[in-house]
Amino acid sequence: MRLRTPSRLAALFMFLPLAALCLLGLDSATAEADVLTTTEGLVLEGRVEKLPSGWYRVTTSKGAVELASEAVASVTLGVSPRADLRKAADAAKPTDAVGLYRLALKAEELGLADLHREMLQRVLKAEVDHPAARRALGFERHEGDWVSSAAARRKKGLVLYRGRWMLPAEVEGAAKAQPSLKVAREVEPAKTLVRTLATGAAPLQRAARLALAKTDDAILLQAALSTLYDADPKVRIASARILARLGDESALRALIFLGARDKSAAVRREAVLAAQAFGHEDTAVPFTRALASKNLRIAANAAEALALLGDQRVAPYIVKRMHSHGSSTRNVVSFINQVSYVRDYDVEIAQASNIANPDVATIQEGVVLDIQVKDAAWTKTWLEPYLVKAWNELMGQKHKSPEQIRDWYIENADTLPQFPKKRAKRAPRRSPGRTIGAPVH
Repeated sequence: MRLRTPSRLAALFMFLPLAALCLLGLDSATAEADVLTTTEGLVLEGRVEKLPSGWYRVTTSKGAVELASEAVASVTLGVSPRADLRKAADAAKPTDAVGLYRLALKAEELGLADLHREMLQRVLKAEVDHPAARRALGFERHEGDWVSSAAARRKKGLVLYRGRWMLPAEVEGAAKAQPSLKVAREVEPAKTLVRTLATGAAPLQRAARLALAKTDDAILLQAALSTLYDADPKVRIASARILARLGDESALRALIFLGARDKSAAVRREAVLAAQAFGHEDTAVPFTRALASKNLRIAANAAEALALLGDQRVAPYIVKRMHSHGSSTRNVVSFINQVSYVRDYDVEIAQASNIANPDVATIQEGVVLDIQVKDAAWTKTWLEPYLVKAWNELMGQKHKSPEQIRDWYIENADTLPQFPKKRAKRAPRRSPGRTIGAPVH
């Protein structure tokens, strides 16, 4: 899509904070009366102008954007459905649950996912136990309380994997299955939406969020997994946040991999937070193993991830990584020269096949020495500052050297939590994940 953005709007090329995926109310200061639809399916509502160059300018409450004519599918002038519905919503009484619910149904009929959700939440403010509004927002009754459908299924022992709720025993078989043709066919447009969400101008970001809100979770999952390795760090961050919101178990391995290996610190942070949002007690385990990597960059990334997770059970492994020398107590060293020569020929085989069959031997000469390593130590390594920093953030300490950390650990090791001997069962997610487009702190 070809587009231009006025220079005064350059500051809008950042992620805008979201309270939720679809809660995107419009600023009443901008009268959004026209509707422009792009060839990629994005819907922009605002004031549409045809420029002398043939391009279109759309001015919305989030700013202005200019689009080439070939990127525009249609333009509808006049009062937009959104502006009309917003006017009716503003006139509705806060206590009129019936009227607000009718407006919610109207918003759903018009495909305005953000207003639909907003109206449903206003219904619940007027009537807390409104059954239809609760179900439309994804709640269901569980042991007498309203809980999210996802929470209810997890309490029943089900696991979300590739967009389907299933028993843990079914996950292995589902991992081998290929995505359906419908999902594969619609993944590419969804990937474009994710990239627009991450890097587009502010009006296009909002349009992309609205489109993603209406995208099937199975399709969105595959799109986010694909863009998780995009060349642009902003796209990788957006993908990690989408996967955190979806909470699909099939994404956990990819997020952990990204948290340990990505070159961007911001991307690694988002990937670790996304993995943490799944709420599993063993999330720190793969990062703990990565501490022992011979690749110091991966070990440093793992230390940062463990500090971010805040699981104090990994403390002994950080201490071990600081002070492990990696050498055995006894070794050998050899200085050997090898010379090969023809010792003889196998006469019988040579006569039978009319070829020579040489018997090759090797002479070795040299010396093998048995040595003993008296000591091996690192006075300072490139990795050491990362380990010290991770330790202090994890344990709330202010130690300046590995020696101080070791002394403190020797005195307090018995008071620290430890990993259970048996592997912990999968736990329900403790948080619903971060919202798409939230700012990086």
